[in-house]
Amino acid sequence: MTEETSGPRTRKRWLIVLVVVLSTALLAMALLLPYLLKRYIESHSEEWINRRVTIDRIILNPFTFRYAATGVTCYEPHSEEVFVSWKDISVRINLWSGLRENDWRSEGLRIVSPYFHIVQDGDRFNFSDLLELGGDDTTTMDPASTTRFTMADIILSDGRIEYESDALAAPVGVKDLRAKCTLISSERARMDFDLGLQLEAGGRLEGGFMLDTELERYGINAQLRAFALQQLLPYLQDFLASKALTGAMDVDLNLLDSYSDTTGLAMSAGLTLSGVGLVDPNGERLFGLKQANARLDTLVARDQRVEMGEVVLNGAEIKFVLLNDSTDNWTRLLKQDSTTVAGGGTSTRHRASESNVFVLLADYISYLGQQIVASEYTAKKLALTNSTVRFEDHTPAQPFQYTISGIDINANRITSDQEAGKVTASAVLQETGRLKGKATFDPKNIRNVEVDLTVDDLALNHLDAYGRWYAAHPLEDGVLAYATKTIVRDGRLDSQNHMRVDRLKVGRRVEEHDPGIYVLPLRLAAGLLKDVNGVVELDVPVRGDLKDPQFRVWSIVWQVLKNLLVKAASAPGRLLVRAVDGADEADLERVRFNYLQTGPGRSQEKTLRNLASALRSKPELSVDLVPILDKGAEVKEVAVFQAKKAFLFPDRTMINGADSTRIQEMNTRDSVFTAFVNERTPSLDGRSLHERCLALFGAEEAGRIAEEIEYARRESTMQFLLQEGVEAGRLRYRDGTAEELAGQRGVPGYRFVYGERE
Repeated sequence: MTEETSGPRTRKRWLIVLVVVLSTALLAMALLLPYLLKRYIESHSEEWINRRVTIDRIILNPFTFRYAATGVTCYEPHSEEVFVSWKDISVRINLWSGLRENDWRSEGLRIVSPYFHIVQDGDRFNFSDLLELGGDDTTTMDPASTTRFTMADIILSDGRIEYESDALAAPVGVKDLRAKCTLISSERARMDFDLGLQLEAGGRLEGGFMLDTELERYGINAQLRAFALQQLLPYLQDFLASKALTGAMDVDLNLLDSYSDTTGLAMSAGLTLSGVGLVDPNGERLFGLKQANARLDTLVARDQRVEMGEVVLNGAEIKFVLLNDSTDNWTRLLKQDSTTVAGGGTSTRHRASESNVFVLLADYISYLGQQIVASEYTAKKLALTNSTVRFEDHTPAQPFQYTISGIDINANRITSDQEAGKVTASAVLQETGRLKGKATFDPKNIRNVEVDLTVDDLALNHLDAYGRWYAAHPLEDGVLAYATKTIVRDGRLDSQNHMRVDRLKVGRRVEEHDPGIYVLPLRLAAGLLKDVNGVVELDVPVRGDLKDPQFRVWSIVWQVLKNLLVKAASAPGRLLVRAVDGADEADLERVRFNYLQTGPGRSQEKTLRNLASALRSKPELSVDLVPILDKGAEVKEVAVFQAKKAFLFPDRTMINGADSTRIQEMNTRDSVFTAFVNERTPSLDGRSLHERCLALFGAEEAGRIAEEIEYARRESTMQFLLQEGVEAGRLRYRDGTAEELAGQRGVPGYRFVYGERE
C-alpha cells in the first residue's frame, strides 16, 4: 500500500468517525436533553411561575425539526386543581434558521386534548399574575431587528374549557373544542380561523372568525344549534322570579365590523326558537312558544339600510292573572328596587348587573332599533300565528276567566318608502266570539294609524263576573257585535264605536259588588234601549289628545255609557216611542184625567193603549202607576160641584147623568151662582170661590168624595190595562217619591215609572 492510497482511506475513516460522533452526540442530545429539560422545568416551575408543572415526555428531533411535549399539566398555585393541560402538542420548526435569521417559520402545529381552567374576578383572571411577570418593558426595539414569524397549518382538537366568573350566574363548560387556522404570519395582517365546540349544558357552535389588523376589521360566520335555554335561567332570574326555562335556540350570524369605525357594521342573522316554556316559582306556566323564526337579511350601517326577512311567532301562549290586591302575576315576580328621587317621587330599576346577558341583548336590540328607525328599511313579513292569551281576574267576587285563542296578526312587506303599512288581525274570543281587524299606519311615523276592528258573536254571559261586580247586575244572556273605526293623527284620537246587542238579558241587582261603583239602573235601561226587535244599538264616540297625561280613553267611554243609561232610565218615553207606532213621548210617560173623572175617556184610552203596546214590546219591563194628583185641588173641585148641584137642584138628593153633565157645563163664573155662594158664606168675604164652596159644603165630606173618585179612577185604569193584555204582575199602584213627583202634581193622572219585571 502506497502513501498516496493510505491518505484517502485515513480521511474516510476520520469522516466516518466524525459522522458517528456527531450522530451519537445528536442522538444523545435528542434522548438526554429532553429528559434534562423535563427535569429542569418540573423542578423550577414553581420558582418561575408559582405553579407546579408536570410533563410526561419532551421530544426534540434535530433530524426532522419536529418538537413535541406530551402529558403536560400545570396546576393552580399551591393547589392540585389543574390550570392548563394537554395530551400532546407538537410543531415542526427550523431552530437554526430562526436563530440565525430571526425569521421563525413553523408548520404543522398540533394541540391535542388541551384543557383550560379560567377564573375571572372583576378584571382579574387566574392567569393575570403570569401576564405581569415581565414587568413594564419600555425598551425601544430596532426595526431592523424585528422578529419575523410564520405559523402554518394549525389544528387544535378535543379541547375543553371551564370558565368561572363573578359576571356569570353559573360556570360555563366547553368540550369537543376544535380550532383550525391555515396561517398566522407577521407578514400578513389577516387571520382566518375555523372553530367548533360543544357546550356541556347543551348546544353546538360551528363557524369561522376573521381578524384583519391592517384594515381594523373582524368578521364572524357562525351557527349555534340546539342551544338549551335553561342555561339562561339564572340570568332571567335576576329580573323575574321563575322556576324553569325550557326550549332550544338556533342562531345564524354573519357579521363584518370595524373596531375603529362605528359605521362599519354589516350583518345578517337568523334566530329560531322551539319549545319555549317559562314556569313561575309555583310551577304555573307563564309563557310558552311552539316556534319562532326571525331573520335579519341585511343591516348596513354605512348606507343606513335594513332589510328584515320573515319574523314569525307560532303557538305563543301567555297567562296573565290580575289578583285581588290589584297586582298581577308578572309584576309580582319582577325583581326591582325602588329609590327616592328629587321631588319626593320614586324610581324603580331592575337588579340585574350590566353584564347580564339580557341587559347586553336589550342594549344591542335597542341599537338595532335605532338603526331601523333612522334607516331605509324593508320587512318581508311580520306575523304572530295560532297564539293564545289566558286571562284571569280575581278582583271581582267571582273570579273572571277569559281565553283569547287563534290569534293571528300579519303584516306583509313593509318598507320605509311606501305610503302605508297594513296589518291584519283575527282571534277567537272565549270559543264563540270572532275578532277581525286591520290597521293602516304611516311607515315614516308609526304613531299615525287607522284601525278598523269588528267583534261578532261575543257571548255576554261570559262577562257575567264583571257585570255582577262592576255593574251590580248579572249578564245572563246576549250576543254583542262591535265595530270601531279609530284614527290617530299627531297624537289626536278620533274613535267612532258602534255596539249592537241581541237577546240581551240582565238579571236583578245583586248586593255583592264593588263598593266604589255607581250602581246604574242597568236592567231597566237595557229593557228601554231595546228596539221592537229586541236589539240594543249604541254609538259611543271618543275623542281626545293622547299627549295629555290626564286623558283616559276608558274614563270617557264609561262616562258616555253612564250618561246614556241614566238618561234612558230618567226619560223612558224617548226610547219607548220607537216601539209604538203613532205614539209620542208624552203618551208613554203619563196619563192625565179631568177633575172628578172616575174612569178613562177616549183621550186616556189612547194613552193607555200605547202604554200596553209598549209593555208588550218590552216583556222585561213593569210599570208603576204613581198618582200625580193635587189632592187639595180636587177636593175643592168636589166642593164646587156640590155647590152647583145645590144651586141648580136644591130639592133633589139624587141626580142622573144628564144632571151631572149640566152641572159640569155650568160656568163657574156665572154671576147668579157666584151671588148664591157669597150670600151663604158672608164670613169669608175676600176669599176665593173655591174656598167659599169648600166651607159651604164641608172639607171633610169633600175629601171623602175625592178619595172615592180617585179610587174609582185607579181601579178603572188598572182594569182597562188588564183588558188590553197587560199581565197583572207587571202593574202596580203606589205613591211616588218626592223625586218622582217633583213638578208633576196638578190635575188628576198617573206618572208611568218603569221598572224591572219581577
